[in-house]
Amino acid sequence: MKKQIRLNLIFHTSGRHDAGWKTFDDPTTLVDDVDHQIAYAKLAEEAKFDAIFLPDTPAVLSKSFLRKPRRGLDPAVLLSAIARETTHLGLISTASSLYGHPYFVARSIASLHHVSKGRAGWNIVTSQDDETLEALGLPAGSQLDRDTRYERAAEFVEIVTGLWDSLPTSAITADRENDIYIDPSLAHPVDAQGKHFSSHGVMQMTGRYEGQRPVLFQAGISPHSRKFGSKYADALFTSQPNLEHDRKFYAEVKGYAEKYGRNPDHLLVLPGLYAVVGDTVEQARKAKAEIDEMMDMGFLLNLLSRQIGIPVEELDPHKPLPVELFETIPTDDEVIQYRRNDIGGVAQAHGFTVKQLVHHNLTRGQRTVFGTPEQIADTIEEWADTGVGDGFNVNAHVQPAGVERFKDVITELHNRGRYRSEYEYSTFRENYGLPLR
Repeated sequence: MKKQIRLNLIFHTSGRHDAGWKTFDDPTTLVDDVDHQIAYAKLAEEAKFDAIFLPDTPAVLSKSFLRKPRRGLDPAVLLSAIARETTHLGLISTASSLYGHPYFVARSIASLHHVSKGRAGWNIVTSQDDETLEALGLPAGSQLDRDTRYERAAEFVEIVTGLWDSLPTSAITADRENDIYIDPSLAHPVDAQGKHFSSHGVMQMTGRYEGQRPVLFQAGISPHSRKFGSKYADALFTSQPNLEHDRKFYAEVKGYAEKYGRNPDHLLVLPGLYAVVGDTVEQARKAKAEIDEMMDMGFLLNLLSRQIGIPVEELDPHKPLPVELFETIPTDDEVIQYRRNDIGGVAQAHGFTVKQLVHHNLTRGQRTVFGTPEQIADTIEEWADTGVGDGFNVNAHVQPAGVERFKDVITELHNRGRYRSEYEYSTFRENYGLPLR
């Protein structure tokens, strides 16, 4: 049997493109219209995506929220509503592993797991920004250093998973004769006293559904992130526009998983993929270009400036990217350096002007593919077979059209024996081909 490819849909309310909302007749309800989002999820299930992934941040209204509708509804609450309207679609919620207490995340994700009958996933977030800090009543600029950040996240995840296992179903004895509903001697209380978090006791519900715990996801490109995700996650998200970097990432994290005593095949690597499907390549490129022109160039230049650590005054839309400034304006920030390598490489490889680059870069590092369903299926197969990923996190161009067109790509992959035609199991973990953990 050929290697089966895994596909998630990144669940943006109006599609991945930042100007996608401008294609809606009335976009004013995109933030909190649950019916709209349920309908979108149903399209994803019709297309047979493995799961939908809800990115989220606890930040208050910030500059990035002023230019595009961000989801306002709490991810776990929204996904619980979607769970009751779908039957097989995996449901990946996002929650921070740095702030708040692990107990609340453990209960929230476990509740979603039971409401959905075994279809919950947790995207473990370790990011921090000033807007989030301020929303939580913390001073701007008080970000944790990387060592502390991942040390804190590790304690958080271990307490969450410990709580999920603290009340096994075998402890719910419902012993009528002895008037005992839960036998505490059969429970596994958490007894964690860490540097950053502590927790003691048993969660009042089981964290597993039919023996399966929620699927764990984690995203990041830093060395700390790679090791952390390889130890704790079932699947890793990554967004890198350079194929060789993707392959290096893939080999590296699989190696880390093995060092942690895991089967590397049980750690899925899922790069981001921005797909624009058309009847021809030219038609697909034209569709994106038309929406690109709806974006504000000043905003895009400032965004690029922050990503690569170069003053915006040095970025002329009509000239090539001034990569020579990477040497004269050094940086100690690992992520900025990584983006410089990728974004600079892409700009030089394609001969982009800065304007062409920022339009290309609207995908936030997701590899962009244009073409017919057959051509995009060719690309996905090639990348899956050459150490780029075990599957992909698909960014639909705009919705609902982007999902409706990508359905044809999935059908093509099925016809080639690389993707199922129907969901084989009722739980997310089984459909993902993952063992019990």
